[in-house]
Amino acid sequence: MAKELYNGIYSSHKIVFIERVERNLDYYLKNKLEIIKKFSQEIFCVVKKDNLYEVLKELKYNPELEVRVLNSLSLLNSGGRDYLFLNLSSVSNNFSILLKVILSSFTSAALEREYNELILVIKNFFDSAEFYEKRPGLKESQIDMVIKNQALDGFDSLDMYITADYDEIEKAYIDTDISRVVGDNFFKNGKLTNILTYISRFDYNAGIFPELCFCLAIEELMQLKVPKRVQYIRMLICELFRISSHLHFISNICKVLGNEIAYNQSLIERERVLRIIEFITGARIHPNFIRIGGVKKDLSYEKIKNIRENLPVIFKRVTRLETLLLDNSIITGKLKNTGVADKNTAINLGISGPNLRASGIKYDMRKNRNLLLYKDMSFLIISGKYGDCLDRIQLRFREIFQSLKIIHQIVNEMPEERIKKLINLDELYFPYSVMISGVECPHGVFKIYLEVKENVILNMIIIGPSRNSVNLIEKILPGCKIEDLEIILASFDISSGEIIETKR
Repeated sequence: MAKELYNGIYSSHKIVFIERVERNLDYYLKNKLEIIKKFSQEIFCVVKKDNLYEVLKELKYNPELEVRVLNSLSLLNSGGRDYLFLNLSSVSNNFSILLKVILSSFTSAALEREYNELILVIKNFFDSAEFYEKRPGLKESQIDMVIKNQALDGFDSLDMYITADYDEIEKAYIDTDISRVVGDNFFKNGKLTNILTYISRFDYNAGIFPELCFCLAIEELMQLKVPKRVQYIRMLICELFRISSHLHFISNICKVLGNEIAYNQSLIERERVLRIIEFITGARIHPNFIRIGGVKKDLSYEKIKNIRENLPVIFKRVTRLETLLLDNSIITGKLKNTGVADKNTAINLGISGPNLRASGIKYDMRKNRNLLLYKDMSFLIISGKYGDCLDRIQLRFREIFQSLKIIHQIVNEMPEERIKKLINLDELYFPYSVMISGVECPHGVFKIYLEVKENVILNMIIIGPSRNSVNLIEKILPGCKIEDLEIILASFDISSGEIIETKR
């Protein structure tokens, strides 16, 4: 009781810290920033392009800020004007900042020139900005191998251009232009009620996470308190989808390695988890289950009993699958010291999720941020040591076991609470508002930037972790064997839905 009262009266120490960061930004950069706002554990700032150099310099080298990571960079047209978006983060201080840079271009040619100029400015502080340069010359340069339409799970997501010396890769260029779609008709000027039905496509292996991220953004905008039982149901579905996504990853690894028995076994176990998900939500891939302020439907005693009975079966079968795959010395010998990503490289390139933890960094939004009610759950953040393909595979197995542990706690401690519909979504009308939200999806940190007016989405930017993983693959491929290329690519668990960009 005392804990609940304390949490209701006082802000958490992390929120207090973010408020202090906001004040520091206002103190050091009050003449350089047009707008400074705090959204949960995110800071949103608007800056003119002429002040960008000074702002980045202060953010990176001020010891009270230490913003050293560029997570993403993208263009946005809002209200007839172009903006450059920089998503930055401080690893040491555990906060993120989104810079919205005001551009002055009104033609496509001028915009391209301005974009290239600003990339040069950003490269003075973040080496990873090189990945966002326009690099057409790399396609026409002398290359030894072109792998067109590198399809991951049926999606044409990237092309690869390889320069090699015999069987060793010397240089790699990964082009994701094929992932772009014409226009932004997915969401622009769409109603809030309609967006929820198809936002899950941005992570087709774990569609619940885009839904959750979107609803958390609107709930934060409304300052809406979500019932505890709803939070538990959300965590339950998220962990089931995390297990399903990791099993899908393992099946891809087995397919690349040619282990047919382990491949079939992983598909069977994923099917078992998907049936539980379907039993709860009515769907398997695109759940359409999370609602603003709640969930689609409550969990009955029968469903909770079904989940409880399946947990030991899944644990036993996944343990057997791990033994079948990784007790083979030939397979582990092939995976060990292959595709190594050290912790400094992973951090500097903005890697998150299992790929970051495999390199030895224990960061997980479920623990490090106030995400849902994971603070009430007992579980471990698993990390690797070497950052190679073997670590990335082992880590997924360990995370499946931790997710089972979380689910076991949820089904045995589910609060007895009646869920009521409190919101009529058709009557939601916001003034022009901006919101940022993030969740820990199976591939890393998944974020959404929203611009809302009345009940219509004016603009939305999807910031997924897979693009940074593609950047890391490009950096670590030189020195690797050509025969290991496919297993390295598969070991990073790229989700094509997150890579998809919209053309202006």
